Amino acid sequence: MKLWRKFRKRLKHLFWNWYMRCSSRKQRRRSRYCPTENEVWLEYYADYLHLWPFRELCSKLETNTVRGLTDDAARARLARNGPNVLPIRTKHMPYILRLARHCFTMDGVLLLLSAIACLVLFIWLKSHSEHVYIEYLIACGILLFTFVLYGYLRKLQENDTESLVTAFEDLMPRYCTVIRDGEKEIILTQKVVMGDIVPISYGQRLPADLRFFNCFGLEVNNVALTGYTDPRQIFPLAIDDRQQRYSSQIY
Repeated sequence: MKLWRKFRKRLKHLFWNWYMRCSSRKQRRRSRYCPTENEVWLEYYADYLHLWPFRELCSKLETNTVRGLTDDAARARLARNGPNVLPIRTKHMPYILRLARHCFTMDGVLLLLSAIACLVLFIWLKSHSEHVYIEYLIACGILLFTFVLYGYLRKLQENDTESLVTAFEDLMPRYCTVIRDGEKEIILTQKVVMGDIVPISYGQRLPADLRFFNCFGLEVNNVALTGYTDPRQIFPLAIDDRQQRYSSQIY
């Protein structure tokens, strides 16, 4: 088991070096914007930020637990990554185009090709034989009906997902408190960026996905997300020796 972990760690290290070389080549080709080494690192390890050693994570995010981000860094990240909002589509496609988009999937195309094959067989047999094979025409109609019904059911599922995401948007607070340049500021939730220090208090709704680094007796109620009414107690993982045990699981 230890050999396998060492092998995975070595393999990821080699891949990371190759990724950095490729990223540096791409940076030379780009004239408008060149990401820094920390930004490339965040793009690669974005899924492991909740397990990474806390001090190293702060240095990669270029933030501080006392002073937070600078205003210039926050504005640059907001312009680069976009606002802190849920991905809800504001522009709706016409009904026919949405239905066609859900119909022409992999399974839908197979159903359509099967219907076309049944129709071609019916026409060919009708022209080369006196007997009319009506079974192929009936199969073509059934397959076309299944093709349209499949896309319609997928569209209904998408509508339910959009309504659920819209309901989650109503749970988000409009304003929150962050630490910028060592001072507390009240900003819109949409302007929260990665690396912001967000102090929270009792009864407050969280403005984004947060990692807790200092708390005592904190409990979070996730009934709107999970359906469980019991609050969940939060244990911060800011201590390096404890955090190192968790981060070793990703290698």
